[in-house]
Amino acid sequence: MKGVLLLSLGLGSVLLGLGADAAVGLPEISQVVHSPGSLDPDTLRTLAARTLQLRSDRQTFDRRAEVFEAEGNVEMRLGRSVLRADRMRIELRQRRAVAEGNVSIELDQQRIQGSRLDYNFEQEQGSLFDAFGQVDIRNLGFNLQRGSQATALGPERWVRFQADRIRFDANNWEGDNVRLTNDPLDPPELEIRSPRVTSRLQADGASLLIAEAGQLVFDQVFFLPLPIRLRFDPFNRQPPISIFYDDFDREELRRGLILQPNFELLQDANVSLVLSPQLYPQRLWGSEQGIRDGIGLRADFRRLQPEQQAQTSLFVELRGIVFEEFAKRLRAQLDHRMTTGDGGQVTYSYAYRERFFSGRLGFQIVENRLGASYSSPTLRLGNTGLDFNYRLAVDAIDALGQADDIDTDPDLALKNATERIQLTRLQLQASLNRSFPLWSPRSRAADPPPRFSALPIEQGIWLNTGLSSSQSLYSNGRTQSYTSGSIGIDAVIGAFVADTFDYTNLRVTYSNGFLSGASPFLFDRITTREQLVLGFLQQLYGPLRVGAETTLDLQSGQQVDTTYRLGYDRRTYSFSLQYNPVRQSGALELRVGGLNWDPASPSSGDRPPSGSSLEDP
Repeated sequence: MKGVLLLSLGLGSVLLGLGADAAVGLPEISQVVHSPGSLDPDTLRTLAARTLQLRSDRQTFDRRAEVFEAEGNVEMRLGRSVLRADRMRIELRQRRAVAEGNVSIELDQQRIQGSRLDYNFEQEQGSLFDAFGQVDIRNLGFNLQRGSQATALGPERWVRFQADRIRFDANNWEGDNVRLTNDPLDPPELEIRSPRVTSRLQADGASLLIAEAGQLVFDQVFFLPLPIRLRFDPFNRQPPISIFYDDFDREELRRGLILQPNFELLQDANVSLVLSPQLYPQRLWGSEQGIRDGIGLRADFRRLQPEQQAQTSLFVELRGIVFEEFAKRLRAQLDHRMTTGDGGQVTYSYAYRERFFSGRLGFQIVENRLGASYSSPTLRLGNTGLDFNYRLAVDAIDALGQADDIDTDPDLALKNATERIQLTRLQLQASLNRSFPLWSPRSRAADPPPRFSALPIEQGIWLNTGLSSSQSLYSNGRTQSYTSGSIGIDAVIGAFVADTFDYTNLRVTYSNGFLSGASPFLFDRITTREQLVLGFLQQLYGPLRVGAETTLDLQSGQQVDTTYRLGYDRRTYSFSLQYNPVRQSGALELRVGGLNWDPASPSSGDRPPSGSSLEDP
């Protein structure tokens, strides 16, 4: 028999609304029903907040024990709480509900499913056993669907989880023996296993998910211990452990191999503080300073301000604990970024000993830089297919350069630039780009699902064209102007699903331009006017791919930059070994698709040569 039961808790009354088919024993409760019309508005609002609504196919009531039994499509609502199950037992005296069979609990944005629930509806607290579901890392609002099998890892960044037990209230939950995976398919390629995972709902509606130290499990056979906890929130952050190589510095210490664990210290959805001790194994012996020369420290602080659409970030790195050389070994940068109404970005920044990679001039150090910039969004110009963006910046700069005679030859410039100069620079950069599709394979009704990539591979051949300009004016009256055009071919052939040679990516780009004047600084001086960029990435077998990219100065015939890559790429994760012999730097990276680990190497924060792109200088 179907029934609808309304119980007002804590007000000394029971409200009963019955359908045509009332459960046995329920009419006896109608003796204590108040007429809603006899209550004042304040009482009605209080009553509504404390009303328990129970709907099910069948209901029975033990009046002496004050226990309800409900079966079949059971739904219980109380305030912000919604419980659903196949069977439910409600003990009024204990303010307790026990549900079994396809149990789900919803509390505001928290939605969790499991096999059995023990819930105190007075305190809005409970325990759910054999819990499972999904979470969207973008906002961490829980939306759980049993057995959901997406075809690929899309931009939603879903992460599935399972737990032996979850204890929860309206704002938080805590799970025991939790398994997190970014794989929509079973068995998952990658799992994060943690003895304890917590989720905290913040005042702005965002959630913070923290997994205590546990394991990374690859393909259910390879286990990698995680000695530190993981945090999932709106930030892009470094992976738990970073391994990279950095041995190019002229003025600074050559560190060689660097091992860097990254520890998250704060538990706030909008604030991040990561402390990263650094170990330089190659410096532990053969150095006069001993162990002080073989260890370093890095700290990254970031604060989001969602209401103002702003972010403040601070990066500090000490390359060796040698305090008598403190000023030389310290690097720091402070940025405050704000999104404007048109989608652009305003940035205020200060940097101390910022490092730039300046092509044929190698790495250059800017001792101090204080500035502000505006970067436009990418603007589509009508129906032309042209994309336009620009950047305007003003900076006060203290760096190595030549105040008077300017040597345009890179070797002479490096030899003669022995003094630091302080100038203000006004810079405008702009670019105009368009891509033309030349060929694409015919789409098939039954394309194979992704195997070694998160999303299906977009195959085709494209012709890429571009026009860019960089205009710099310095406070001593000097100028540097560079306007160039580029044309290139980008070809992607293969779906990356077969075992061998099912993916090939070839890239060729030629650029040439007009250069007038020269920067008095070395870090932003343009020395390559005509260049050719060649790159390829090729599948060998299964998830194994090799690739390389090189930039050639066609006027001098020299290599400007070269990077080699060996990658092991899966649907949900990848390992990548990269080495750059020109910069004498490299990195071993673990990328986890869908999670918010920053895939870029945290080795240096190096900037590209100013004028080569619209990235911050």
